[in-house]
This record gives sequence, structure tokens and C-alpha cells, in this order.
Amino acid sequence: MSVQKNLLDILWVLVCSGLVLMMQGGFLVLESGLTRAKNSINVAIKNIADFGVATLLFYLFGFGIMFGTSFYGLFGTDLFLPAFPKDNAWPPTFFLFQLMFCGTSSTIVSGAVAERLKFPSYLLATALISGIIYPIVGHWVWGGAFLNSSSGWLEELGFHDFAGSTQVHSVGGWVSLALLLVVGPRLGRFKDGEASKTVTGSNLPLAMLGGIILWFGWMGFNGGSTLAFNGSVPIVILNTIIASGFSMMVALFLTWIVKGYPEAISPLNGSLAGLVAITASANCVDPKQAAIIGMIAGGLTIPAEKLLLRWKIDDAVGAVPVHLVGGLWGTLAVGIFGDIDSLGATNGRWDFILIQILGSIVVGIFSFGVSYIVFKGINRIYRLRVDETEERMGLNISEHKATTELIDLFLSMDYQHKTGDLTLDVPVEPFTEVGQIAERYNLVLGKVRSTLKENEDSRVEIANAYEKVRNEQERAEKLLLNVLPKAIAEELKEKQGLIANSYPEVSVIFADIVGFTQISSGMKPEAVVRILNEIFSYFDVLAEKYKLEKIKTIGDAYMAVAGLPTPDQYHSLLAAHMAWDMKSLLARLRLGKSGHKLSMRIGINTGPVVAGVIGTKKFIYDIWGDAVNLASRMESHGLPNEIQITESTAKLIQSDFELEERGEIDIKGKGKIKTFLVKQRIREPEDSLPYFQFAM
Repeated sequence: MSVQKNLLDILWVLVCSGLVLMMQGGFLVLESGLTRAKNSINVAIKNIADFGVATLLFYLFGFGIMFGTSFYGLFGTDLFLPAFPKDNAWPPTFFLFQLMFCGTSSTIVSGAVAERLKFPSYLLATALISGIIYPIVGHWVWGGAFLNSSSGWLEELGFHDFAGSTQVHSVGGWVSLALLLVVGPRLGRFKDGEASKTVTGSNLPLAMLGGIILWFGWMGFNGGSTLAFNGSVPIVILNTIIASGFSMMVALFLTWIVKGYPEAISPLNGSLAGLVAITASANCVDPKQAAIIGMIAGGLTIPAEKLLLRWKIDDAVGAVPVHLVGGLWGTLAVGIFGDIDSLGATNGRWDFILIQILGSIVVGIFSFGVSYIVFKGINRIYRLRVDETEERMGLNISEHKATTELIDLFLSMDYQHKTGDLTLDVPVEPFTEVGQIAERYNLVLGKVRSTLKENEDSRVEIANAYEKVRNEQERAEKLLLNVLPKAIAEELKEKQGLIANSYPEVSVIFADIVGFTQISSGMKPEAVVRILNEIFSYFDVLAEKYKLEKIKTIGDAYMAVAGLPTPDQYHSLLAAHMAWDMKSLLARLRLGKSGHKLSMRIGINTGPVVAGVIGTKKFIYDIWGDAVNLASRMESHGLPNEIQITESTAKLIQSDFELEERGEIDIKGKGKIKTFLVKQRIREPEDSLPYFQFAM
């Protein structure tokens, strides 16, 4: 025989049913806010779907298992697919209120295992808890709430769980823990046994709003558990709010002391732990006792979280510390603080405490054991967790093909990264923060495309110059024309003897690419030779323009001289202009995908030299003298991206260049030498070559 209720009681429980349903929305926004944006839609869908699954199964057989005629206090045997009488409003009201509780227990699991579980896997977990575990435990604890003759075995012993610290929250926490152990932590959460990465929620203000909604809904959760609108309702709701407030403050300040700053999540989970803890005793304690229960619950959240991290258990939203630990403490607190007389504990407080402990242990063993065995078995046949690629992508897309503005932007950027196609801008969603990011990114793309075009133009120019050198080589009459100055080659062909001349004044250039040996150490030999070949070929074009003779290259060093074999009164200016163009070219050079910048040290000296041909089979045209050595020292003692010259050269080029005195440097064998840096070209040479920016 079901209990009879008046219309005011029925109205109150119906209103509270709506408040408990609001908690479903609270869990939705709380868990979505505490998870990353790429998984927030998945979390939200789970919080809707689990209530649908709970409704289906609780109506089909869950309500009957929980409140039907008892089989030895273990489970109900009837009231499946219940048909409620039209002339009695209490049975459907009671069913509705209990359904809300079933849905709440199910949704606890969603947050704990967020960001890694397949959607079908979560539906399986919801079906297990709402269809089997929750109804069976519910029969043990509350079986006689609907039919007086159907009390569960824990209920008969005197176990007290007013609104479900154990029945709702511990059950949800135990199932969450079992599933966490089976599916494991999120990618990157732990490394070498330590928590290596703290996952920041996508929207903490939204999570805080979820906490407030849960506070609001909990007034119906606990207040409606009176199952009547009577004088105990106000104190039940007051105890609920007081416990939550005290729990929140303790969690906030303890975390502040431990971590050194007021962590954003601690007051949120602290308040929820207080709500969970007071749920079992809200009708049998006074406000002072409720405050103590809440304070202890808030203090337990920190060590519980630390313990999970030590065991490498990755609870995404803190469901286990809040619901499992808070539920266990709340159930024990009934025995410690509860009014013995109102609870009917005739054997005294210690006996009552033992009953509360027994109930917590038995429910824990059953809930955790059944869920762990089922999840472990299913996982051997059907993997519950998404694969690594899907987890990195985010469950919004991999599970539901649901995108957001931010995801669309990431997909466009990922496409460009994989294909290298930068021809199109990423889509811009107007009047949004993501749209502003996309606009800035498109500006960067425009600059990249402009730079790539300039690089391509420069590459073509260098290729043309290189081709020009090759054509000249093919047109050369003999090999001598490629290795010796024409006049020297002709003289060598005619005399077939020793070729040696002295020049009273020439200008010698030494140039060296800074750090090229280190940069090229990670490159293929063919790439090193190709780069030097193309750069030095362009230098050869400059040498031809400014009438210099390339003497030789040694590795990444280049040597040329102006004023021989045909003397030229402007040899110093010609050498300086060529050096300036060489410096300008290298300043803009980028090496392939690595993007390495190259720079040169260039030294110039003016003075007398001796030049001649060495060899009888493989000819080399070389120069000697103190002026050559001094030019080499100008380069080796120089600065990257600078042209350093001696005083003799400075006097001859100051008409075309702005110079800066560097000071004296110590040259071995020469002592202190006054040097200058070429800082600016103030007069262009006739038929000046254009400047190039390119990447190789």
C-alpha cells in the first residue's frame, strides 16, 4: 500500500522535482566549463542523453527494482512499467521525483571521465548505473518509501541516508572511480609518474554558474526529500545552504594556504562537497552541526585530489573527491551528529555509527565491484576509450561532427600546415573574438605570401645569373678562360712560361659567411655545395660588373681583387661597391624551411701585391703580399653584417660611402691598425644592380 499525500505535499514534491531537474542543467554547464572547448559539446550532449537513458530504464524496470515488493530486502519484484491510477496523484509524483534522483546519480560519471570516453561507452555506463546499480542500492536504502511492506535490508537495520549522500552521490562516485581505472588518464596528464599538465577549463565563469544552479537545485533535492511540505522543510534547506557555504570557504582558504593563491576551482568543488555531505543528515542535525559537517567536507577535497594524483587517476572535474568522498563523510556524519531520538536508534550512537559504516562499505563494494567488472569485461571486447588521434582532435568533432568558430579556424590552419597551401585566407566570422583572431592571422598570411613572392622573384634572378655564368662557361674558348683572367690566359698561351707581375696599388676583398659551417653540419652535402655555388655565382656576376677578378674561394670564404690585371684608378670604389652589394644580398637570405639567416664579415685593404699563375696542369691565379694579409685580417677581425676597411681604403672611398671609425685593432705582426666600418652608401654607382631578397 503506497503512502497517501495531500495536494499541498504533492505540489511541493512536484516543484522540487523541477528544481532537481535544474541540477541536470547545472551539471551540464559546470562540466562543460571545466573541460576544454574541443570537448565541451560532447560533455553537454552526454548530460542530456544520460537523463534520457535514465528515464527509459527507470520506467521500464528501475522503479520496480527499487520500490517493488521486496525479495528478502534485496530488490523489488514488481511495479515494472508502472501504470499509475488517475484518481491518486501521489504515485506519479513520487515516481517523477525519484526519476530525477536517478538521473542525477548517472550524470556524475560524465564529468569524471570527460574528454576521453566514446559516446556509446558513456551510454553503456549510464545504462548500468541507472538500470541496475542505482535501483538495487536504492531498494536496500529506500525500498519502503513507496510501499510500506517493501523495506530494504539496510533500511531495516536502521541505515539513514535522508536525501542520498550514499544512494545518489557515493554510487555515482564509485562508478566514476571504476570507469576511471579502466579507461585511464587523458593524454599528457601524467609523465614519469607525476602530474605533468594541468588541464584548464574552457569557460570557468560558466562552470561557476553551474555551481550556483546546483545550489539552487539542491534546495529541491534535499527539501523535497521530506516528501511532504511540513515544518522540517525550512531547517532542511537552511542546513543545506549553511553546510555548502562553510565547506566552500574552508576549501578556498586551505587551497590558498597550500598553493599560495586562491585557486578558481577550489571554492566551486568545496561548495559541492558540502552539499553532498549534508544530504544524508539535513533532516536530523541543527545548523551548527551542518556547518561542522560542511567544513570537514571542504577540508577533505584537497587530500582526496592529492591522493588521486598520486595514484595517477585523472578525474576531469573532481567528481570523486566531491561525490564519493563527500558522500562517505556525509553518511558517517549522520551517526556522529544526527539526533538519535528522531532517527530511532534505540541501541545507542555507536551502534548507529557502525550501521552507517556498514552501509557505506556494502554499497561501495557492490557499486564499484559490479561496475569495474562490467567495464573491464566490455573493454576487452569493445574499447571504451577513443583513440589517440580522436582525443587530440577533440570529441566534439570525432564523436559528433560538431564544430565551432574556433574549431573551424583550427581546421583551416591545420589544412594549411599539412598541405603548405597558403593561397587562401582562413574564414572570418564577423563580430566575434575568433573572427578577430582570424583577421589578424590573415594579415600574417598576406605578409607571408608577399615574402614568398619576393623570395621567388629573387630565386628566379639568381637562377638567371647562375645560368648566365653557365652560358659563359660553355662559350669560353678554352678552360683557361674559366680559371684565369683573359689577359693572363692569353699571355700564358703565348709564352707558356712563368707569369708574375707586381701592382703598386690594388684593393683586396675577403668575405666569409658567418657560422655557415655550423649551419651546414645538418644539411646534405649536395645542398651545401648547391647553396655556395649559387651564392658565389651571383658574386661572380657582381665581380664582372665591377671589374674585379675572383682569386679563389675556400669553403664559405670568397676572395676578389680590384685593379688587376688591368689597373683601374677607381679600384677602391669598385671593391667597396661590390662588397656593399654582397652584404645587401646576404642580409636578406633565408635558408629553406629552417629559415636561418646568413650574414657575412667583409674586409677590404688597399696596397701593393704580387700576382701570378701557379701550376703547370691545374692553374691557379693568386696574389701575395702584406696588403693581402691585412685584407684577410680585416675580415677575420670584423663584425657580422659589417664591411671593415683599413685607413688606406677609407681615404679612397669616402666620396661614395659614409664611414664610421671603429678604432684600432691589434693585428699580429703589425700591431695596432686603425680601422673603419662602411655604414652607408651615399652615392650609387652607374648601372647599379637591383637588390634582391630571396630564400634558398
